[in-house]
Amino acid sequence: MGTINKIDKIKLKLSLTLFALSVLYGLLLRLQVVKPIFQFDYNNVLQSHSHVAFLGWGFLSTLIVMQYVFLTTEQRAKKVYCITYWIMFTCIALMLASFVLSGYHLFSIILLTVFGLTSYVFCYEMIKDLKNDTKHLISSKFAKASIYYYVLSSLATWFVAFVVLTQGKTDLYYNAIYFYLHFLYNGFFVFALFGVFFKMLRKKSMIISQRRIKHFYYYTNIACIPAYALSVLWSDVHISLNIIGGIAAVIQLIGLLYLMVIIKQTFIRYSLSNYSRILLMTVMVSYGLKLVAQFLSSFPYFVTKTIELKPYLLIGYLHMVTIGFISFFLLTLIVELRGFYFKPLFPKFGLSLFLAGFFSTEILFFLQGFLHLVKWQPIGPYYLLLLVASSIMVLGILIVWVFQLFSNPKKMP
Repeated sequence: MGTINKIDKIKLKLSLTLFALSVLYGLLLRLQVVKPIFQFDYNNVLQSHSHVAFLGWGFLSTLIVMQYVFLTTEQRAKKVYCITYWIMFTCIALMLASFVLSGYHLFSIILLTVFGLTSYVFCYEMIKDLKNDTKHLISSKFAKASIYYYVLSSLATWFVAFVVLTQGKTDLYYNAIYFYLHFLYNGFFVFALFGVFFKMLRKKSMIISQRRIKHFYYYTNIACIPAYALSVLWSDVHISLNIIGGIAAVIQLIGLLYLMVIIKQTFIRYSLSNYSRILLMTVMVSYGLKLVAQFLSSFPYFVTKTIELKPYLLIGYLHMVTIGFISFFLLTLIVELRGFYFKPLFPKFGLSLFLAGFFSTEILFFLQGFLHLVKWQPIGPYYLLLLVASSIMVLGILIVWVFQLFSNPKKMP
């Protein structure tokens, strides 16, 4: 497996750059709520922020680390991977401007279309190469499942265009959006990141119970498709979907029990740096809370309250998944693969701010939601405090980005 080479370190730095720019957009949105300074379309900037964050940083970075742990040097050197990566990166980079300037219209739609078709080529090639990986079949199953779930999720993007043209933004439109998000977050990212994690441990000669990994894989995989029912409970649906979603959520929680034992073994037997331990613990807590939240969402009471308190509970949940689980998991894996470097004080300080800002914003989101839920006095300067906490998180990300951008890969151990 080795460590990530110079070219792919550059790619990771570029993905981190997209992440840094997207969080600046997010901070601008926070500022707009507290004290509007600039005139812009809030929803357009929000679209740019979300697309660039989870495609430019999350999706592309995940593909790079997947290549490094699952493919051989010869396979990674294929021109098709290089060409498709740069096409996808260019599309996402242009989305920084396209959504802000024109919203979800022609230019942005063209970029998303090119990105989607190009990603299919990349995924097709990777599936072919993964068939040759026979050294650790269970982690390869995670990788292959992640790609299949990505393709499944992407089908919704083509369907959304049809629905908008024929019906407008109806319940079907939003349920198609949730279909995309469910199978991207709970399908692609969950299976891809855990697959990389287990493969990496295997490559480092870590003795981990393969039986428990298989149980975690099968329970999580069995639950993934029926768990989509949880995403449509906000609309007027039959109670049977609550039951299906609840059963799927329980199956996921059973899988979590096996994962907890695996992680415990990892902490005991694997020499992780202090920051990797903190990151990995944050990842696992975020993932566990995600599953608990999904289980609670199968009950009509919690569905109703989540809709009522959407600015707090739902946004807090989304940030817990995208930052607490996906982003911190990616950072952990990239650090362990020596793609990023956190030993000097400067990046450690940045990472500390990133973590502190994340925990602070999550506490504010859920505390304000809880106070509204029990009808107690809400936090008065809530949005101001959220802006301050978000600023701390963004400052931390920018410090990490600046160090990684200008650090010399040759000097990394």
